[in-house]
Amino acid sequence: MGGSRFEGRAVTGVGVCVVVALLLGGAFAFAVVGTSGSRPSSLLVGAVSSPGAGSSLTISSFMVSPNPATQNSQFTVSVVASGGAPPYSYDWNSVPAGCPQPGNISSWQCSLSSTGQYSVGVTVTDSVGNHTSGSQSFSVTSSNGNGNGNGNGNNHSSSSGNGSGLNLSSLGPIEFYALIAGVMVLSLLIALTVGVFLIAVTLRRLPRPPRKGLVCPACQATAPVGSKFCPACASPLAPPK
Repeated sequence: MGGSRFEGRAVTGVGVCVVVALLLGGAFAFAVVGTSGSRPSSLLVGAVSSPGAGSSLTISSFMVSPNPATQNSQFTVSVVASGGAPPYSYDWNSVPAGCPQPGNISSWQCSLSSTGQYSVGVTVTDSVGNHTSGSQSFSVTSSNGNGNGNGNGNNHSSSSGNGSGLNLSSLGPIEFYALIAGVMVLSLLIALTVGVFLIAVTLRRLPRPPRKGLVCPACQATAPVGSKFCPACASPLAPPK
């Protein structure tokens, strides 16, 4: 009964470790997915079509290149529309402070002196009044090698701005979800390792079955383990081999 109780506790401990690991991995994955709003993404709103128009007006491409952009370096914002009735007009909104307000163009350039997360939006209208909107987020990271003797300060801001160890904006979809899967697998492996260790410790604490008794060579009677004399005939017992 004692052995079964210990084994049950060991199995329960392993199960608890596995469940806790899965919960922690899932919580981390949820937190990473929750912060994925900072990753470059496009938000496209369906077009409003008017009678007699052909295919619906849509935004087929909305890019900020490079993304992330570098502080004080030029990046390009461009949008490509399709469908509807060309030619198209472009109304840019949510333009980051520090960028000139673009005109009726599909592509423009800008540079920003401040690092951080930014967003830009556009509304595309075709010649018959159909329109569709989209937005794009991007990040600006600090530049290196200013060479003004402020190496420590620049390096510090670069480390916090670039965040190359966990910069989600630089990950593609495959790498992003592979990271989540890797964290969950690692959590599970750690839980299994802890569980095996608990099982090993528990098994060492289990009561061992008693060894067989000694047999007296004089009368062939059985003597208890650890005895030096046979209780039946008081003869000395040979030491166990």
